[in-house]
Amino acid sequence: MSNAGRTLRLPGRYYKTIPMDQAGYQTETLDLDPGRTALVAMHCWNIGSPDGPPVDVNYFVGMGFPRTSVEAARIMREAVAPAMAAARQVGIAVCHVETELITRRHPEAQQDLDPPMQVSGGYSPGPAVPGWRERMAERFHGKDYVSRSPLARMDRAEAVAPLPGEIYAFQTGQFDRALRRRGIENLIYCGFCTDMCVLRSPGGIEPMAGFGYRLFLMRDATLGCELPDTYQERIATRWALAYFETHFGDTVLLADFLEACRGIAGEQ
Repeated sequence: MSNAGRTLRLPGRYYKTIPMDQAGYQTETLDLDPGRTALVAMHCWNIGSPDGPPVDVNYFVGMGFPRTSVEAARIMREAVAPAMAAARQVGIAVCHVETELITRRHPEAQQDLDPPMQVSGGYSPGPAVPGWRERMAERFHGKDYVSRSPLARMDRAEAVAPLPGEIYAFQTGQFDRALRRRGIENLIYCGFCTDMCVLRSPGGIEPMAGFGYRLFLMRDATLGCELPDTYQERIATRWALAYFETHFGDTVLLADFLEACRGIAGEQ
């Protein structure tokens, strides 16, 4: 499908930091080339979904607490999946960035991997306090969580599963190479968790910022790793959105993205 001459036009929001005595939210019109734009769905796991392993209260993994897991499943159904469908209809690339725990089971996600790291003579002093990191991981995730928790059985949720030929990656370099082959310059992120994986995991916002992409975040198609006492006010989510809006780019809304896609479809 050709996108020649068409524009994905939608409002964006960012936080103006300077001059500091005039700080505050600003809006602007974004005009993106749909042929150079990708929708990136990040870490859409099926823990707690009908097609996945149930939440296990003995392990703090995935979205963490049950209420947050339920809300993430709703966001996948009602926001991420519709955004994917709209993007596909007008030829915007849909990309899937997952954890290695999931992608190792999917041959289509094993293409163009980074070469094995060669470590020789580098600075590697070992842990300052042996075993401390492992004890902390066991304290907040649960004992043997990698092999015994829902992480060991999770996959990408069926509602947002990749289609054949779509980019499926788990490494930053792997993702970058796939995007460059397709001429992608603009990345619109959605998925989970806003304050953790979306920002910092391989293929996420901070790693990809180093490659110079234009970065955007769909603020109502994501959710932070909220605790019971932060869930109602969405403190983790709001902090992550504000951090993105001050450091990386504009956030957009699902409704505006869908409307912009309909505008492109009407030009066909």
